[in-house]
Amino acid sequence: GISSMATGVFEADPNELLTEEDQQNINGFISTLNASDWKVDSQDSSTGFMVSWKHDPDYPVILVKGVVPVNVPTKKVVDFMANDDCFEKFMKTCDTMCKSCQIIEVKDSKHTVKHAKFKLPTPLWDRDFVWAELCTMLPDGSGLSCGCSVEHPKMPPESGGFFNAVRGEISCSGYYVSPNEDGTCTVSYLVQCDPKGLIPAAAVNLLATDQAKNVLRLKAYLEAS
Repeated sequence: GISSMATGVFEADPNELLTEEDQQNINGFISTLNASDWKVDSQDSSTGFMVSWKHDPDYPVILVKGVVPVNVPTKKVVDFMANDDCFEKFMKTCDTMCKSCQIIEVKDSKHTVKHAKFKLPTPLWDRDFVWAELCTMLPDGSGLSCGCSVEHPKMPPESGGFFNAVRGEISCSGYYVSPNEDGTCTVSYLVQCDPKGLIPAAAVNLLATDQAKNVLRLKAYLEAS
């Protein structure tokens, strides 16, 4: 199974290798997740899946949250998220628009820089993103994988060609896995992403609420594997 190849994030000390900036990002991510001003977009009683959204005064694009109970232990989800060998499998399982992805740099067992390219609906050009990712357990037994856009010399934005990907921007997005008392877990996915280029905000926001289904695909895969 997945767990036999785990990279050890689940077993590692939650506080190990974390910088002050990491801690700020973690606190910000969790306080955003738990904010009181989320508006429910849709709910599905059969799976427990819920999509919510909220405005960010500092950003043109809405924040979207997808939450779903997953009938596997926290460790199984974290091992899949944190395993560099499973990165492509993870991305393509969660996101049907993902065309290609790669790990550009491994800084340590909790920090990586990643790149992915996404196919948007016609007539929109592909989008690509480069982000710094933190994957760690937290002292309360929950797990977190979150990332923000960065620039990296190995992966400059494509330029010049007609069908080149447009470099988008991710503002702190990622997955949060919290254990339930019965040994299962709940996975939350937070996404705030500006695809840049000439896309109307309404279309961007529609794409974003669809993105929340990433957790539903993750649930289906993990419960079946």
